[in-house]
Amino acid sequence: MILDKEAEIQRKLKIEPIEGSYNSYAVHEKEKRDWSGNIYLACVAAILAIAFFT
Repeated sequence: MILDKEAEIQRKLKIEPIEGSYNSYAVHEKEKRDWSGNIYLACVAAILAIAFFT
């Protein structure tokens, strides 16, 4: 939730029956990786490198 706005995220679920049980399932969730933190870190590192070498 950013600035009081909800973002709809579609989740990919993989549902598998558990062997040896009745009506029991294992749910595995696959999410897309959030790259925003890494991009921010790379930009800060680039700015610091430019400031250091100039």
